[in-house]
Amino acid sequence: MTRIRELCLGLLLASGLAVQALAAEGTPEAVVKQIYSGKTPETKGIDLIGDAKLRAKYLSKDLAAAVKRGIDESAKSGEVGALDFDPVSDSQDPLIKDLKIEPASVQGDRAQVGVSFNRGDPKRDELVYDLMQENGQWRVSNISKKGSAEEAWSLRQMLSLK
Repeated sequence: MTRIRELCLGLLLASGLAVQALAAEGTPEAVVKQIYSGKTPETKGIDLIGDAKLRAKYLSKDLAAAVKRGIDESAKSGEVGALDFDPVSDSQDPLIKDLKIEPASVQGDRAQVGVSFNRGDPKRDELVYDLMQENGQWRVSNISKKGSAEEAWSLRQMLSLK
């Protein structure tokens, strides 16, 4: 009888840990962590802007559509558009070192996640990810940079979204 009780207790504990792991994957922090998962000094990581599948997976529908419009307009005109850099690394040559992802500030179906990193120098870049619930998933609705007026930017503003 004790053996069966131990087995049941072990199964309950294991299922609880599995539920916790699945819940953690669906958090705003987990989404941002996935975006940076391939960004190391050795690799440029995922192309959130240029890859249509990744845009659909991580960006809100309106932000993904605006990014696509920007890419299409640049291709048509032959000119560099509003997105002449990688907003995930805040650079044209993505290199992320010492990545720190802050705990999310969640209010209902909206969340903000702060990210900071450097690119080999002591100065840290600080970005803010605004996320929203869309079809039961957290999606990035904006990426913005903290800093002085000259340094600060917002992806939504660059793409003329409100």
